[in-house]
Amino acid sequence: MKTTEQTTQTPKSKRIGSFNQRRAEIVIAALFLVTAAASIPGAFVLDSILNASNYLAQVFPNKGVVELGSLIWSINNIGIVFIAVFAFGLLRKLDEALAVGYLASRIIEGTIMMIGIASTLLLIPLSQEFLKSGAPQGSWFLTIGDVLKQAKFLGLTGLSLPMLGLGGLLFTWMLFRFRLVPRVISVVGLIGYAAVLFGSIVGWFGLIDVAPGGNGTIFALPVATFEIVLLPFWLLFRGFKIPEALERTAAK
Repeated sequence: MKTTEQTTQTPKSKRIGSFNQRRAEIVIAALFLVTAAASIPGAFVLDSILNASNYLAQVFPNKGVVELGSLIWSINNIGIVFIAVFAFGLLRKLDEALAVGYLASRIIEGTIMMIGIASTLLLIPLSQEFLKSGAPQGSWFLTIGDVLKQAKFLGLTGLSLPMLGLGGLLFTWMLFRFRLVPRVISVVGLIGYAAVLFGSIVGWFGLIDVAPGGNGTIFALPVATFEIVLLPFWLLFRGFKIPEALERTAAK
């Protein structure tokens, strides 16, 4: 009787594990697409107002647009963390240290970007008081506004992009090392995240403009190809090769 119980439970456990893995792959693929669909329009919605020369006079009258852009960006910020959460359950079976590093980097990235969102929303009451005061030029309102704008830039771009590059390198290195996806996909990811990391650091020195629409956007093209096209669609239709990778690891 004991032998029969173990025999019936073992296949059942494998089916449950396979279902959980497939569910995680679909969720990860969907989140990559959702975060891309949120971050790109969110950036341009906010920048269309905040990049204007008289931005402080425009923020409060267009607070609905600013709030919408902030909401869309927040969806991206939350989504990237959950990508790592769902991937962690799969990746930790292969290399727990790298899996923890990837999860930690995405949590830090998401937190930094939420600080950028908070700075953006603080511009709304500042703009309201600025307009109530008659929009005085050369006032402390403009000084505080410029500081909040810089905090927004650092949170959504300047400081978050290096974390994106670092975390992405950990993730794609695991994809490459354990052959979880075809090598061409993981190589595109490795190149893309390395370009983002390099480009964002170069941007600190003002050599390129890493803001959306700037000349540094070219560094994001390989990552966009990886996150929007290659990886999500591979995960949706094929998935990770987790069992084979685990067998190779155990054999070593």
